Amino acid sequence: MKKSLLPLAIFAMFLSSCTTSTIVSKADNHEHIRFNQLGYYPDAIKEFVVADYEATSFQILNEKGKKAFEGELIIKGVWESSGESILQGDFSALSKTGNYTLQLNTGLTSAPFEIAKGLYGAALDASIKSFYFQRASMAIEKQYGGIYKRASGHPDDHCFYHSSTGKEEGTLNSPGAWYDAGDYGKYVVNAAITVGQMLNLLEMVPDAIPTDQLNIPESGNGIRDLLDEIRFELDWVMTMQDEDGGVYHKLTALNFGGFIMPEDYDLDRYIIGKGTFSSLTFAAVLAQASRIYADIDPVFSSEALVAAECAWDWAVENSDVPFRNPEDVVTGQYGDDQFSDDFYWAAAELFISTGKESYLETLTKNDQPYIHQITNSWKFFIRNMGFHTLLINDKQNEELTKKHLALSDELLAKMESIPYGISIDHFEWGSNSDVLNQAMILCIAHHLSGEQKYLDGAIRNTDYIFGKNATGFSFLTGFGSKQVMNPHHRPSGADDIDEPVPGFILGGPNKDKQDRAQVEYTSDFPARSYADVEASYASNEVCLNWNAPAVFVLGYLEQVYK
Repeated sequence: MKKSLLPLAIFAMFLSSCTTSTIVSKADNHEHIRFNQLGYYPDAIKEFVVADYEATSFQILNEKGKKAFEGELIIKGVWESSGESILQGDFSALSKTGNYTLQLNTGLTSAPFEIAKGLYGAALDASIKSFYFQRASMAIEKQYGGIYKRASGHPDDHCFYHSSTGKEEGTLNSPGAWYDAGDYGKYVVNAAITVGQMLNLLEMVPDAIPTDQLNIPESGNGIRDLLDEIRFELDWVMTMQDEDGGVYHKLTALNFGGFIMPEDYDLDRYIIGKGTFSSLTFAAVLAQASRIYADIDPVFSSEALVAAECAWDWAVENSDVPFRNPEDVVTGQYGDDQFSDDFYWAAAELFISTGKESYLETLTKNDQPYIHQITNSWKFFIRNMGFHTLLINDKQNEELTKKHLALSDELLAKMESIPYGISIDHFEWGSNSDVLNQAMILCIAHHLSGEQKYLDGAIRNTDYIFGKNATGFSFLTGFGSKQVMNPHHRPSGADDIDEPVPGFILGGPNKDKQDRAQVEYTSDFPARSYADVEASYASNEVCLNWNAPAVFVLGYLEQVYK
């Protein structure tokens, strides 16, 4: 029998720590009613939709079957992205905590849900702990609530240099890190934005994510488990810097491995590429980390800042070195050949951390459009990372604040035009991360302005993730009444556990269906182009940069509604 990355004892303990209201049976709620399957905060907006079904009114029933609220359904029209006729219900006035169900005037009912404080606590913890389950490390035996042995990952202590690094021989010791997605690769650029978004939350709301009890090896050391987990990734990122300051792009095999556990993986591992993109994102996130870890580990903080400035200097001297997969490499590319936004983010982080005028001068001369360009957040959300860190650290920048609120108002206007009340109607690879990144933008707008409308918008997008969408799925593994059970994730597919590893955000609907040759989709509508099958890397894969904004948004909402 194969070893499991998520041993049965750990998995059982993790599931038992979650409330029964968040992890429930897989019995389908009625497909026509789309709602947040985890529930709603007492003082927050509470909306749901009814798709392709004739009804006029609804009731909210308490756990005794008694009417707690009643309301009328509003016709929202046909959503072109899903092909559905949509009705909307609103029961925001119901604030009493408890367990409830939705019932339409026809008698149709939903699965149960909660109205509660601390609503997203278990989902937030799982979203953070998913990074631990992605650790690429050798066997660990540790006492934390019991003695467990994780399956061994890749030691990565003798990784060959690919010729694309500029080196012809030798090996690099590059252990640790998180596996990037459903495969076993490790990528600097995606590590950077993933870590950066979670550090944004901790810098904006210092009291967010206080827990030190997620049952990771470092639990109980007095440092928040999220910071411990991020440090595990950062230690690997630092190994990817060359002696001259430039940064290697990725650590993978030349091709993807099969759906096997990491200890069964026998492909040679390579250090691949070196360029401007990886060097600048490295510089940005390590400059950012140098601030966050200054009081926790001053030595690491100092080393991180030195490494960041060395990477910046290399990028300035090598300002146009794009990365493309070499001919013999087919693992994830994460390529880019436009670097002005990458220089912007790195300069923003370095300016805040050092106060040096040279970085401010770069920002002043490198004005970026204040937009959110959806898809491929590891490439297109980079300018937003620069905006956000400047806003979080300097609220007096009135012009930048004005631009951020204007962008947020555009997202709210978009919500008004979409029957589901979300801010996107374009669905490509990783569409769920677009939804969450826009929720993150709205959370920051609320933080800056205090205006409720931005918080409402963030909640509407979060409702989408947990079931108020055209597929009816809750897109966080392990949570909801209609759960995703077959993610494109090698450990979930190869271990001996029926349940997928909990806490992962799935990619979501993708109109391009790049895997259509091996996956049968049931709809051609963009918002329904999703398949809960293991083979669907285009719609059902996990990825670090899709989980990071979930941690940000859930962490922020838990603080606001505590």
